[in-house]
Amino acid sequence: MTTRMIALAAVCLLAVTWVAPLRADWDPGDPYKMHWPQLPDLGPTGLDVFASWPYPGPVPTGKILADDWMCTSSGPVSDIHVWGSWNQDILPHDATGITDPRAVEFKLSIHTDIPAGTAGVPYSQPGAKLWESIFTPGDPSWTVRPYATGVLEQFYDPNLGQVIGTDTVVWQYNFFIDPALAFSQQAGTIYWLDVQALPLSPDAVWGWKTSLDHWNDDAVFGDNAAPFADPPGWRDMHYPPGHPFGGQSIDQAFVITPEPATMALLGLGGLGALLGRRRRR
Repeated sequence: MTTRMIALAAVCLLAVTWVAPLRADWDPGDPYKMHWPQLPDLGPTGLDVFASWPYPGPVPTGKILADDWMCTSSGPVSDIHVWGSWNQDILPHDATGITDPRAVEFKLSIHTDIPAGTAGVPYSQPGAKLWESIFTPGDPSWTVRPYATGVLEQFYDPNLGQVIGTDTVVWQYNFFIDPALAFSQQAGTIYWLDVQALPLSPDAVWGWKTSLDHWNDDAVFGDNAAPFADPPGWRDMHYPPGHPFGGQSIDQAFVITPEPATMALLGLGGLGALLGRRRRR
């Protein structure tokens, strides 16, 4: 077999064995392009923070959360992975009554960073919106899988500063964006990721999982007056009184990863070096 044929076969193999798995999910040890992965806290200190529309009460509102990250590799933000749970493990259901963790819409958006101290605000928070996308139940560009089960954790309402329920299943939601439509981040820059869920059934409430992998400032939350609308302001989040970390900063569980095409090129780069060594022998 010639060197050219070997290279062509390797390209086909990479397309199947390298690119496809990256579009399915993400596991610790896989590549990332942020300060570090903020993995979900699967221990007894883990919380799920209310991040759904609607929020119960006489005035229609919803809860939107945001956390910051620093880019470590310039390029499109085309793979975003977040972890969360459903309060009381009540999954949303579609119009036929079938429960499904995909019976929900998600809005993800990326914002600039307003550093602490700006305009007298003592904590950093999202600034101007740079990108947003809504992922619908039938959209093939996102997937979900059960990440951990049998983990008894608490569901936290930051407005009340209280635990309002429990859950036992952690879900990993994986969002894939066409690089041509994705936001292009710049290495060394701080950005914010905002997340809100809109379940198809009002009895289902989604919460964004907390992380022990603290970085920079607190995560923040806001109340919006319409689904997926930007909140008028942000408040920083801390663990509630009585929690082992009571008063400490809350961070959310997410990771920004390299797009599959980049990983394929990295693999091809290694292959090219190998073939080059073969030719020089």
